Amino acid sequence: MLKNSGKKRPQRGLFLFLIITNIIICQKSPEPFISNIKWQGNTKTEDYIIRREIRHSLNTPFDSTIAIEDRNRIDNLGLFSETSWEVIPINDGTSKLVYIVVESIQSTPPIAFPTYSEDTGWSLVGLWMVSNFRGRNQAFAIGGSLGGESTYGINFNDPWMFGDHVSLSLNLGRTYFRHRFLNKDVDVNSLYINFGKWFGSAIKTSAGIEIESKKFLDEEHRDRFFYYSPTATIKFDTRDIFWNPSRGILFSHYIYHQQGIDPQGWRLTLWIQSYSWFYKINNSEKKLVFAVNGSVQRKMGNKDEYRLDYFGNSRTVRGWPLPDSKLYFSGKENFRFGHESIYGSIEIRKELIPKYATPIGAELGLLATVFADAGIIANDWHDILEQVPIYGVGAGIRIPFPMVGVIRIDYGWGYRGGIWNSGALYWGIGQKF
Repeated sequence: MLKNSGKKRPQRGLFLFLIITNIIICQKSPEPFISNIKWQGNTKTEDYIIRREIRHSLNTPFDSTIAIEDRNRIDNLGLFSETSWEVIPINDGTSKLVYIVVESIQSTPPIAFPTYSEDTGWSLVGLWMVSNFRGRNQAFAIGGSLGGESTYGINFNDPWMFGDHVSLSLNLGRTYFRHRFLNKDVDVNSLYINFGKWFGSAIKTSAGIEIESKKFLDEEHRDRFFYYSPTATIKFDTRDIFWNPSRGILFSHYIYHQQGIDPQGWRLTLWIQSYSWFYKINNSEKKLVFAVNGSVQRKMGNKDEYRLDYFGNSRTVRGWPLPDSKLYFSGKENFRFGHESIYGSIEIRKELIPKYATPIGAELGLLATVFADAGIIANDWHDILEQVPIYGVGAGIRIPFPMVGVIRIDYGWGYRGGIWNSGALYWGIGQKF
């Protein structure tokens, strides 16, 4: 390191200092040359699960942009509480790139625990779930529940079942519950098989078939629908971190067609479009993210009361209490029920505690959110623009959680036609968008 001895005249010392400083600024230090790539910390996860997410090349200068993208892909597997990288010099003058993971909780013993659903209320669930079955990033679950929702079923998913991002998912089960607002019991038996394929890293597609029997029961009526349902999804996804994106877009189209077997002439097609954009608005380690979403839902075919949707839950326009049969049959808030809808959300998400791994391997963190929602719902598409929109504003928190991604809790207040309501509390799994 060059030092000033103090014996030379100040003018000459200043002149030399400026020359040396200019040389240092203009001379860029070469990036480390990566001759080896390793990973460490995985004891349950097979090595190839991590290796196939790494795109940084060997025998090339280190590229931090690619290393960050690799880290994000590894984190998006949902198997690790923490993912990081470091560059380590080695004796031959080159460097080693090491990806470091901390495995999260990846399975549960057969246990029973209470759970809550907005549509069915509280239930006691018995479950055995493995999110990294055989260390191969396969998800497997078997279980059932009693209470607001009586169920039993089995689920399996493998995102690389037939090669590079060619996936298979399978679900078989039965569900029995009380409809939220129709005063009817619903009995559903279903078998669903789905195949997926990624084209590159951004275009994600899937197609599947479901065979389902659904009964609506009360003391006087017993309506049964038996149908098969082809489904298709296409997404354009450039998000960086799935559980809490700081940049990117997610555009998706989902089509679900129900074709009656009994009654034979019955059919219904659901088409959902969703458009989301995420942008980090600060340079701090604790991210401050602006996120916006717009969604459109269309239905074509035999639209009936059994297939009605509603606004006022954690997935649509927040701030409105969940409806019950008393509200529905009173007709006081018909503007909250329908088949066709347009709704959108704006959220500002602030990391208070960035996600990190605890000593037991579980992730911990805290995200605060303020939001504003707006939407219109109607029975027919040509009536949409005649409706008065409903709004909701509020705040919430997000907590990363093993195996499910994130737990979401929101409180909001609803507004329509100059009147505010008393507000409502919601909680759910995953981000709203």
